[in-house]
Amino acid sequence: MVGASKTLWTISASLAALATAMPAVAQDVAPSDTSQPSPAKSDEIIVTGIRASIQASLDQKRKSDMVSEVITAQDIGKFPDKNVADSLGRLTGVNVVTGSANAGGFGENQSVSIRGTDPNLNLTLLDGHGIATGDWFVLDQQNGGRSFNFSMLPSEIVGSLEVYKSSEADLPEGGVGGTINVHTRRPLDMKSGTISLTGQGVHNDLAGGWQPQFSGVASWKNETGTFGVLVSGFYEKRDFRRDGQEFLGYAAASNFNGTGQTVDYPTLIGNAYFTQQRIRKGGNFAAQWKPSDRLEVNLTGLYTRMDANNVNVNSMAWVSNVIGANSTPGTPGYTLGDYTTYKAKDGNTYLTSASWGGTTADGTPVNGKVQDDIFRTAYSSTWNADLDTKWRPTDALTLEGDIGYTKGKGATTDTEAWETYWHTGMSYAFDGKHADLSFPDLPTDTGSAAYLDNYYSYSWGGKIISPDKEFYAKLDAEYAINNGWLKSIKVGGRYTDHKRSLDYTAYSWAGNTTCATSGTCTLGSVYSGQMTPGDYSDGIAGAAPYPLADRDKVLAELATNGGRQFAFYPPQSFSVQEKDAAVYAMAKVGNDRDWRGNVGVRAIHTDLSTVQYSQNAPDITIVNQFGKFGEVDDGSKYWDVLPSANLTYNVTSKMLVRGAVAKVMSRPGYAQLAGAFSLDDLGLSGTAGGNPHLKPYRAWQYNLDAEWYYAPQALFSIGLFALDIQNYITSNSTTIFYVTQQHPLGANFNVTAPVNGGGGTNKGVEVSWQQPIKWGFGVIANYTYSDAKKDKSALLPIDGGNRAIDGNSKQTYNLTGYFENKLLSLRVAYSYRSKFRSGVDRSTPMWQDGYGQLDGSLLVHVMPHIDLSFDAQNITNSKLYYFVGDKNVPRAYYNNGRTVYAGARVNF
Repeated sequence: MVGASKTLWTISASLAALATAMPAVAQDVAPSDTSQPSPAKSDEIIVTGIRASIQASLDQKRKSDMVSEVITAQDIGKFPDKNVADSLGRLTGVNVVTGSANAGGFGENQSVSIRGTDPNLNLTLLDGHGIATGDWFVLDQQNGGRSFNFSMLPSEIVGSLEVYKSSEADLPEGGVGGTINVHTRRPLDMKSGTISLTGQGVHNDLAGGWQPQFSGVASWKNETGTFGVLVSGFYEKRDFRRDGQEFLGYAAASNFNGTGQTVDYPTLIGNAYFTQQRIRKGGNFAAQWKPSDRLEVNLTGLYTRMDANNVNVNSMAWVSNVIGANSTPGTPGYTLGDYTTYKAKDGNTYLTSASWGGTTADGTPVNGKVQDDIFRTAYSSTWNADLDTKWRPTDALTLEGDIGYTKGKGATTDTEAWETYWHTGMSYAFDGKHADLSFPDLPTDTGSAAYLDNYYSYSWGGKIISPDKEFYAKLDAEYAINNGWLKSIKVGGRYTDHKRSLDYTAYSWAGNTTCATSGTCTLGSVYSGQMTPGDYSDGIAGAAPYPLADRDKVLAELATNGGRQFAFYPPQSFSVQEKDAAVYAMAKVGNDRDWRGNVGVRAIHTDLSTVQYSQNAPDITIVNQFGKFGEVDDGSKYWDVLPSANLTYNVTSKMLVRGAVAKVMSRPGYAQLAGAFSLDDLGLSGTAGGNPHLKPYRAWQYNLDAEWYYAPQALFSIGLFALDIQNYITSNSTTIFYVTQQHPLGANFNVTAPVNGGGGTNKGVEVSWQQPIKWGFGVIANYTYSDAKKDKSALLPIDGGNRAIDGNSKQTYNLTGYFENKLLSLRVAYSYRSKFRSGVDRSTPMWQDGYGQLDGSLLVHVMPHIDLSFDAQNITNSKLYYFVGDKNVPRAYYNNGRTVYAGARVNF
């Protein structure tokens, strides 16, 4: 906590200095382009480091015709954060999340939300073109969304980031909330012979130990500056540990205890223990040829892979099993003891505490506890090759062509799960953000032979490969006119052929039958002495350590009884192919003095083909141990016409006002179109596949901004925005009877499926302030209010009357204090977002509570070319809390710990 106190003191010192030094900043900022009037000349002041990056970002933002945000890092490796999502989260109106609804949050940001829209409704570009992605976590692979996984991109390869909050006709479609353009570095923009090498060690206080991280960038260009080459590489290893308590869905019990009341109860309450080692490696390449001002050719490539093997263990109170058999009055086995309920804000009544005895009235043992030990070998990867050519055959005509191919992959190359249970009574009681669990019939020594001698339930798993591929090509032509108000006419076209699929190869094991009857397969049979750490669950649920299965022993057991028999598993496999063709026309207008902008229209044709699998298909083509299935081919075609207009007016030499309006669209997620059919046998819930006839998200987008560049590195801006969503895609829940391997006689499952859910609105205001202060201090602050609501007509039963739109935090703010001199560069940043609905998991809406995180970075310039670096993330050890509609009804509580980095950087 000493480090935390020092960083908090630094923020206080910065703000105190700000209060007394405001009048000290009275210099005019230099204009960004020739369209701005030139102020009177003054003595030139050259700034470097943090302030130079701030000024470059403001210059780029000021020159843009759109409402946008920009981050630049003029020096290699001097982004203030560890991956691209971290840096984006500092921008006005941009939120970051560390995981999806059903995955929960991990200790690294991976997806981005703009102005409260779901990450799947934002478009990510790499140097202006598409980029494929892959997810490492098995649930994200099955979810098949469109959001880019930013944990794949280290900051070292990035030169600048742009977030477009308005749209224009020459911008690829797909961003209802906005578009993120990641710009990699170019060799002709850098000094010849530039070399940057970075080495760091990273330590997480939960995972323990130190792991290495290395990166390097080298750039060269010839003496004439017409040809250059840049290469970079990175290798980063990092250990993760997440302690948590999870409430894996809620289900309803009618006429509970004879009261005539319907009570919602947690199906499973688990003390979860997640460990992982991530190894991110790769690099990028850029060759740039510019023989004259009329021709430029860029050949670029990127490869990044993250090995992400993980172990997820959950020791759970098996509430759904106990309550189903032992909580109905009049049944022979009725064993329900004391209980309490709570009437929540969503109108539902929740069972907040209950206890059950160890046997039923006739002496039958109660199965009150179950443990899952799940081992996954996983990775995600992305690569891209792109050729971009810009040619100006005449003074008036400019042609630009771009062609490329990109491929991402999310893979779980093997999964083994070992599930065992205990004969025991059980009790639980909600206590704030967690629940206290008790199993009175079990030994208190959880490492003892008596505890380990339990009962076998099931083993499952397999292999998932989820490739994401895209071929793209575009051609643009711009003709300059410059007649006093019409600057140019720009036309173009773009074609993409995108395919996303998920192939699941599952295993069956004869031992599932023999182990269940023999009694020889227990937790003890795969135990080798490993327990959760002594500090496990500190600050979360205070759970006692418990034993863990050994993966090698699990694999040895699975090699018996004939071994695992793998086969294609159709219910959780699908394929989507999407061919999109777009044309546009846009006029750039302005008088090079007071105003500028553009107006245009973009027309897009979407041709969608899907493949799913069904036991009811007319032609059965797949017969294996999982059943008989046939391929179901479907699809849809549709047009979208998207007009747009952007206008910027220079009120004074320092102040401008922007207005923008556009129609925008985002296509449904791939799994929403043809998603995997997935059931949770323990929780009796699941997803019922996709819907290839879903209409895309369509919306009108409105922006009005005022920006005042009142001093060097200084800005005050305020913006109003509105999003009128005409068509929203959401999920609905229904009860369907299914026969599964674990339920051969069938059972009722509560499943969710995607549907078109009507419209909604998102209205709000953004305020941003950047202020340098004397003596090297400065502050950057922003605030966003976003009120996003579904129309009442769009509400579904699963919403419970709540009109919230997934991913929207009503309030977001960032506060960064910085200090810089010849010796030090220091940043301290605090980010906060209020609660938001993160999605639907196990047929239950899931909310993430308000979350704030304090980060810091320090760079010490020990020699002209050598810096020492120190970075810290989550200094105050903030924790993630999820709830169900009401904060008193917990859904999950996670601790990812603090992470620190220490290293050195050499720049030449």
